[in-house]
Amino acid sequence: MGPHAEKAKLVANDAIVTGSIVRIYAGEAASIADLSFGKQVVGDAPDGTNLDIVHSTTTTAIPIAAGSYLEGPILQFQGAGSGGVMIVYYNGGSLTIS
Repeated sequence: MGPHAEKAKLVANDAIVTGSIVRIYAGEAASIADLSFGKQVVGDAPDGTNLDIVHSTTTTAIPIAAGSYLEGPILQFQGAGSGGVMIVYYNGGSLTIS
């Protein structure tokens, strides 16, 4: 498995999630509909707010096989609404989930 994550949270398979995401685990086969690879640096912008660094973005469906991970760094993703809940491993700050 990839880099160490400080925290983990269960999220619905259709949630929009933003934060400093290390990896996403799918117990059942799932799909990601929208994803931005990158990272969120907590409190690092000149005004003390979070700084979002985007490396690449895609709206192409990304499948996650049952029992496997999608490795980051991931800044934002939206589940496609298929499969069960996902476990999101993340660092620093908190996740924004909608």
